[in-house]
Amino acid sequence: MITEKKKSPYIMEEDAHAANIFRSQSYTNIGLSSSANSVVALAQKLIAEAIGAYFIIFAWFGSVVMNRLFDDESVTSPGISMTWGAVAMVMIYSLGQVSGGHFNPAVTITFTIFRRFPWKLAPLYIIAQLIGSLLAFGTLALLLDVNLKDYFEHFPILG
Repeated sequence: MITEKKKSPYIMEEDAHAANIFRSQSYTNIGLSSSANSVVALAQKLIAEAIGAYFIIFAWFGSVVMNRLFDDESVTSPGISMTWGAVAMVMIYSLGQVSGGHFNPAVTITFTIFRRFPWKLAPLYIIAQLIGSLLAFGTLALLLDVNLKDYFEHFPILG
């Protein structure tokens, strides 16, 4: 006789929470209409995307800059990867309920292509992500001595 294991209510609730991270966006009420609630909901989502992109780019490029600033390369590639992954995880868990946790135009485009995200909101999300990324790079440029040619030396336009 095979007995079926029953999940505890806590695990079932946790599974439902994990499944809802990607379904947290209620697209029917956040369209580009002019009602106050939908405008506030859309603004919250765009701000969450900008904040998430800011922290991910700040941590990732900051670790790259630190690796370049110190001659002994104390951060190394695995350290840079772990930094990026840890910050991405924290941002997805903290802001994923608000905006869906894209934080990257490639993710937004992929969700849009597979019809998990509305086409009319994709450009707004991408603009918010780019703004967050540019602000992160600007912050690092102000805090640290960042020379573009040192980091983008293989791009013909800067070389």
